[in-house]
Amino acid sequence: MSIKKKVVLLTTLWLVGILLAFNVTVFYSFMRITTQNEKDLLMERVENILSKADAAELLKGGEGGWLESYLPDKGLVRVLDNEGKQRQMIQNDNDILPFEKEAVSQPESELYYQTTGIVLAVRAPIISGGQVAGTIEMAENLRSIQNNISILIWILALASLGAIGLSLVGGSYLSKWISRPISGMVSTMEVIEQSLEFRKIPVKPEARDELSMMGRTFNRMIDRLETSFMRQQQFVSDASHELKTPLTIIEGYANMLRRWGLKDEAKGREAADHIYSEAVRMKGLTQQLLNLASTENKAGHAPERMDLVKLAQSTAGHLNKVYNRRIKVEHEAGELILEADPSQISQLLLILLDNALKYSRNEVDLKFGAHTESGTGRAGCLITVQDYGIGIPKEELNKVFERFYRVDSSRHRKTGGTGLGLSIAKNLVERHSGTISIHSEENIGTVVNVFLPLASQSQS
Repeated sequence: MSIKKKVVLLTTLWLVGILLAFNVTVFYSFMRITTQNEKDLLMERVENILSKADAAELLKGGEGGWLESYLPDKGLVRVLDNEGKQRQMIQNDNDILPFEKEAVSQPESELYYQTTGIVLAVRAPIISGGQVAGTIEMAENLRSIQNNISILIWILALASLGAIGLSLVGGSYLSKWISRPISGMVSTMEVIEQSLEFRKIPVKPEARDELSMMGRTFNRMIDRLETSFMRQQQFVSDASHELKTPLTIIEGYANMLRRWGLKDEAKGREAADHIYSEAVRMKGLTQQLLNLASTENKAGHAPERMDLVKLAQSTAGHLNKVYNRRIKVEHEAGELILEADPSQISQLLLILLDNALKYSRNEVDLKFGAHTESGTGRAGCLITVQDYGIGIPKEELNKVFERFYRVDSSRHRKTGGTGLGLSIAKNLVERHSGTISIHSEENIGTVVNVFLPLASQSQS
């Protein structure tokens, strides 16, 4: 069942329930009020009879013609003794069918729903010498009230049918208004599915209802999907371009090896060396691509409490041995506790220190200490990696975090760079809610600053 039909059906059923409850309440309220008025009038007539006639006169029997002055229109008066036997009765309406005789000790009333109409009867005890000597009954045919009830029922029925009709019309328009943006969203999704083009739903800027909010959320999702799709396309294009070069070199030297390598040992060795070198470079590039993909996958993020001081000293000591170069480590505090993934922070430090060591000949400085981030006021630590090497041109600084970007391709080829290191570093920092920036001057050196928030005291 479509949403339109569900809205119309539910609104109509809800209105029918309300009307049913309202009509029943009106009907019983009307019955109670009208019968109560008639009951009070009949009871007043009975009290007048009891006040003007003694018990002996009422119970002596006979025709009781004097009671006719108290007889209501279309009514009945009946006198019973204390055993419930009829002593006298007068009646001016034959439509009142005989009903049960009942002796009472206190006033009461009762409604009888007879085939000829509704009959209201009141009863009161006849007191003589402080004792109940009998009962006087007075009844009236409520034919006029019954006519009013019929009119009321017709009015309620017609009003209810009119309200249900209006509800159907209103529900139809309401369902169309509600389903219009949903239908637009479905149509847009179908177009995206068929054409593979990203499109948005038109939403009025001033609209603040839930459906407009859903439309804006859908548009934001489309923006993110489009951005992700474009980044993926760019990534595949860049990766293909990077892999094409070593594959071309390998193909060329393999062809040379096939043609002359078996006859000319020097050329064969040269071709084998180049093929091996390019294969190693492809392996490194592939590993960098895997690292970049893993940093963009949040599922692998496993933060824990860790001491940055110990991790930085260990990482710097390892690189000292690999490069046989001095890394000067400076820190202000004995420990800096982070809520982070140790393996990812270690990878971040390796990338930054490896870059600094590759593109400088002098020592590299690694500094870190407590720091308050300007603008946000967040408490954290500032990691600074500074080298005194070739530097980066100012016009290139805003591009160094892009994938596969190299300031100087030939220089990177000598050092084995892939142009992915700083992209991976930026992803690692952002996964830990931090920030990274780079400052450099050619032939003077480069400074990389990384801010990471400290673990909260409540977690210590």
